[in-house]
Amino acid sequence: MLLGGVLVAACALGSAAVTLRAGTPAGAVAVRADLPAGHVLGADDLRTVNGTVDAGLVPASRAGDLVGRKLTVPVVAGTLLTEKNVGGSAAHPRPDQALIGAAVRPGQYAPGLAPGDRVAVTEIPGDTVTAGTGATRTRSQSVVAVVTEVRRPEQPQSPAVVTLLLPRGDAEKIAAPVAQGMFTLVQVAQGAR
Repeated sequence: MLLGGVLVAACALGSAAVTLRAGTPAGAVAVRADLPAGHVLGADDLRTVNGTVDAGLVPASRAGDLVGRKLTVPVVAGTLLTEKNVGGSAAHPRPDQALIGAAVRPGQYAPGLAPGDRVAVTEIPGDTVTAGTGATRTRSQSVVAVVTEVRRPEQPQSPAVVTLLLPRGDAEKIAAPVAQGMFTLVQVAQGAR
């Protein structure tokens, strides 16, 4: 009887291990530590776990989309995240920073652009006319910003809207070209200036 009880317990544990492994998505996103509701997720808060795909969980390929978003509920270390666990963009600029929205069409940004990426917002120079010399090219400006949100269009011909966080002075420099659509977003390395 004792041997039968041990055998049943061993089978139950084995079944539980297989079930847990089967329910964990391949490359799903989990949190590294206990985090309160309202916490703004950073890349350091997230890790991936391996297993088979399960509906409803955020896959690792979309981990970058979670950076900069707020948790809607408290979570404990190891929790696998779902879209219901996170709200919208939580970027709030400090007094020396600004948020700027940019409508971008294909060709103005890298297709894989995601929250947390750093970009150089580079003005596309236009022609200016100087007295007696004709048309000349103006010098373009470029500033570095952090992507806080990317809203992709439902129709391919419509622009995506990218929200950028950058120093206030840089936002003032680049505001006119961004409003006119005369810019491009160039993805740069994390330490780039």
